[in-house]
Amino acid sequence: MTSPHLSERAQQEAAESTSLLPLAQATHLRGCPLCQSRVATYRHLLTAVAHQAHPTFAFDLSASVLAQLPRAKPGFPWVLAGVATLVLGVVISFLALFGSLLTPIFYSLSTGLGAGLLTVAGLFVAGQCLELLAQHRRQMRQLAFS
Repeated sequence: MTSPHLSERAQQEAAESTSLLPLAQATHLRGCPLCQSRVATYRHLLTAVAHQAHPTFAFDLSASVLAQLPRAKPGFPWVLAGVATLVLGVVISFLALFGSLLTPIFYSLSTGLGAGLLTVAGLFVAGQCLELLAQHRRQMRQLAFS
């Protein structure tokens, strides 16, 4: 026989599916009793592993992991404070620069107060969402077992 025997990896791939093999290796497998017996052994192992019972723990794994996590302390939403400070600084700067030009416009708008309140409420909700996202990411990093 001129072609070398299949490597261990090729035999394992053939045990899963012969369609994973290149044509030359598949041709060799059809004509080599040694490689066929090795592939049959791997198939037997894969079947035996697939029929094994799933392992069970003698303890509650989730309770053990949760007990090791630090208790979350409700903290001040720093992201919200940062966003609010930034927005307040921009608004004050804008009003200091263009306040005298904008005063007649604000007096003519009857919905200016409502729009301002909606803007503040939207910023508050956005800040809360950012804080929740940051807290979620911190908790997920604690659960990463890599």
